[in-house]
Amino acid sequence: MEKVFEKLDAIEAKQEAKVAEAVQAVKTEIEEKFAALEAKVAEVKAPSIIQAPAKSIRADVNRMVREQLRDFTKNSRVEKEIKLWESVDQHDAYLREASALTGSGAGVGGRTAYDPVFHALRLANPMRGLSRNVSTDGATYQFRAKTGNAGAAWGYAIQNNGSATTENTNIWQLTLQDLNVQFPIRTAALDDIDGLEANVVDDMLVEFSQAEGASMIINNDQSGTTTTATGGTNGLRGLDAYPGANSSYAGGTSSVAAFGTSGTGATAGLHSLATYDQITTNGNAAVNEVQYKDLINFLYTLPQQYWNNGNKWMISPLMLAGIRGLVDDNGTPVFERMSPLVTDGIVGKLLGYDVVVNNYVDSPIAPAGSAGTTSVYPMYFGDFTRGHTIVDRLNMVLRRYDQTAPGFITFFGEKRLASSVVDPFSIIRYRSTATGA
Repeated sequence: MEKVFEKLDAIEAKQEAKVAEAVQAVKTEIEEKFAALEAKVAEVKAPSIIQAPAKSIRADVNRMVREQLRDFTKNSRVEKEIKLWESVDQHDAYLREASALTGSGAGVGGRTAYDPVFHALRLANPMRGLSRNVSTDGATYQFRAKTGNAGAAWGYAIQNNGSATTENTNIWQLTLQDLNVQFPIRTAALDDIDGLEANVVDDMLVEFSQAEGASMIINNDQSGTTTTATGGTNGLRGLDAYPGANSSYAGGTSSVAAFGTSGTGATAGLHSLATYDQITTNGNAAVNEVQYKDLINFLYTLPQQYWNNGNKWMISPLMLAGIRGLVDDNGTPVFERMSPLVTDGIVGKLLGYDVVVNNYVDSPIAPAGSAGTTSVYPMYFGDFTRGHTIVDRLNMVLRRYDQTAPGFITFFGEKRLASSVVDPFSIIRYRSTATGA
């Protein structure tokens, strides 16, 4: 057995030697082939970069100078003489070309590119996101409220009007007012200016929203000329036009809300809104005298049954700026410490409630006002979905007439709507001045 093992070991050693010799031979052959390949690659000359011909002599000269500067920086030279011209003919051609095209191609046949047509932004009606919106196919819209008390009384005996029963209804009816426009545009302008028609229509729609936004706040539908921007008797019933404020300005106090008269006449539904008078009136000066105490007093004017997380502020941007600028005795901003911003942007929340900024709401100051004649309401608060409703006709009319006059296309737009305070107890109003009161 020992001789057998010795023979096997000898065979194994001989095979290992042969394998090692074969591997070495293969490695040597591969190295020789790589060396030969590298030698061939080194002999190959790289082709010169093919450059597109320049469109002008100026471009040729600029390219030549750039190439010389590139070589100069690569070779780290300290000084180099730059060659500008290949020949005298090139120099002359350059001068002739430069004298004709000293700047861009403007005014000498160059192409003109156009930025897309656009229109400046308008402030759409912020109350669309606050109020309850309904639609109708009627010409008028009637509101109905149950009022009064049942007259419940204490005691085991069945009470039959133990207290006075005042159950009743209060109704008021508004006519949907009409807002329309028609205007012609030359067909040539529409053909020449791409995107013009879409911008015209888009801006017209926002202009409608702008007009209703202003009318919904400041218009008095009981009086005034119909040529005013807000419509007068042809316009909407604005929040400022509702009665309810104290007849004499009384700082730090609030009036009481109440339903208006019932009926279908033009004066029905003029409810009284609870109105808080700022502690220190702004008078007819240009200084906003609002205090932190005013905000607390105003907030708690809203009846408790209307307190809910959906309540919102509607406020003039100038009034919001005055509130955000309130500081304590140390000069620290009150609302950075007591009620910090919890959302991005410049609005945030106010005393925990969302803020809707509405530039159509009155400015808190009226420096040009006459003493005791004009009340200014820069802020409202409450549950607007319960307290205010916007009524729209089902469809807005938007038409494009092609043959009204040769060479013109006439655009026509019309919408009909009404707006009303519905529950006068759910919204409170802030008066900053009665202009001198």
